[in-house]
Amino acid sequence: MGLFDSFWHRFLRRPYRLEYLDTGIGPQTVVLLHGLAANKEIWTDLVRYLPRSEWRIIAPDLVGFGASPKPQWIEYTVNEHARTVETLLKRLGVKGPVVVLGHSMGCLVAAHIAAVRPKLVGRVILYEPPLLGEVPEFPAHGKRSARYKTLFGYIAAHPQLAQVESRLLWRIARKLSGMNIAPQEWIPFERSLRNTILEQQAYEELKTIAVRTDIVYGRFDLVVIRRGIKEMFRPNPYVRLHLVSDMHGISARSARYLAGLLTGRRIQPKKRRRKSAGNKKSP
Repeated sequence: MGLFDSFWHRFLRRPYRLEYLDTGIGPQTVVLLHGLAANKEIWTDLVRYLPRSEWRIIAPDLVGFGASPKPQWIEYTVNEHARTVETLLKRLGVKGPVVVLGHSMGCLVAAHIAAVRPKLVGRVILYEPPLLGEVPEFPAHGKRSARYKTLFGYIAAHPQLAQVESRLLWRIARKLSGMNIAPQEWIPFERSLRNTILEQQAYEELKTIAVRTDIVYGRFDLVVIRRGIKEMFRPNPYVRLHLVSDMHGISARSARYLAGLLTGRRIQPKKRRRKSAGNKKSP
């Protein structure tokens, strides 16, 4: 750690500057927050589907991932992730209200920003939020949460799982979850898993949220718990639930669905360009 880094970030507690995409166009602003062990590139399809004349798109690499700084000393709590995003928006002159759209762990960061900065956030969209916790009114959800916490805790304690890519189990897990961990990202991954996902308050924040909130789950997602969610959020009129036929990652299909939620209209698949007649080979 350099002297400046130690003084500015560790002693003064100044948030790190994030690497980000900013289209800089459009009267409405959407902030895209990726999930654990991912980066802003997961939003490529969604960015293509959003009209630039309508939307300013800001997609950061969360601290510890992608091209953003990867400090080894911070705890990677949801508050630390949220503060770096809030600092970025302030530096870009974004005052709100904005839409914050998160995927997986990014949902927990999005929900926290909405809870602590209600004037900044006008709408929240959460795709595949990993909502874990003991909810006395819904014991079935609590039991499943306990199993998932055990699994995630095991993953956090065994970094070799992330490094030995030839192992079939890890390759399958990466395929289902969209995770892609570089060696220098292991500490951010392990601490984000422990301190943002396993130690979360997202359900408490969301059950009383007073901004429009869309929670979207994939029918074929094996990474997060969907059971009981409808009943858990039924008392809150601001929360709406949706299903899309997809797994945990952001595919072209889920990108179209999310773009439809943002724009309020059906999004058609992008057509592939046909080859010109001059390029066709003769039979």
